[in-house]
Amino acid sequence: MSLNVAGQHYLIVHGYRGAPSAHWFPWLAEALRQDGATVSVPAMPDPLAPDPDAWAQTLEQTLPVMDSRTTLIGHSLGCITVLKHLQRVGASIGAYVLVSGFDRALPGLPELDAFTAAPIDHGRLRAQAPQRASIMSDNDTIVDPAASRDLATHLQAEIREIRGGGHFLDREGFTQLPPLLDLLRKFR
Repeated sequence: MSLNVAGQHYLIVHGYRGAPSAHWFPWLAEALRQDGATVSVPAMPDPLAPDPDAWAQTLEQTLPVMDSRTTLIGHSLGCITVLKHLQRVGASIGAYVLVSGFDRALPGLPELDAFTAAPIDHGRLRAQAPQRASIMSDNDTIVDPAASRDLATHLQAEIREIRGGGHFLDREGFTQLPPLLDLLRKFR
């Protein structure tokens, strides 16, 4: 089943130590492009030592204008990055999907604290996208599942929990993520 996505723009943002060519990102981008969508998967600067200002600037350059045909997809650190971008731009978009999302400091990764130092406005972010979802795993050892669940709850996002999904990395077998494509199909 293909998506009816002509005229839609999808932005996929990788996380810490990630790259556009990693995990399930190429598979999803190709599936969406085959159905006529525009897809951006920017290489975020210095993913081994990420800086929130540099990441914000990259998103501003990649997607300065968003509208109801825009869907933001973040993985891990990419989730808080897309949410802060959406909040900063102030646009209303069609949807966002957070995969292993978080909006608070992660005890094992203090190098990412700058991304979560300023709180996000959950109410505003709810109002900016009528369709919101979170994909999380019950055994994620990088992002505590409680952090993903709490973020989704605050955003009133649909939660899809995948048992045994880990952090949805290619080394864990995730070169595809069909539940994400299913959500996008449901949204359109």
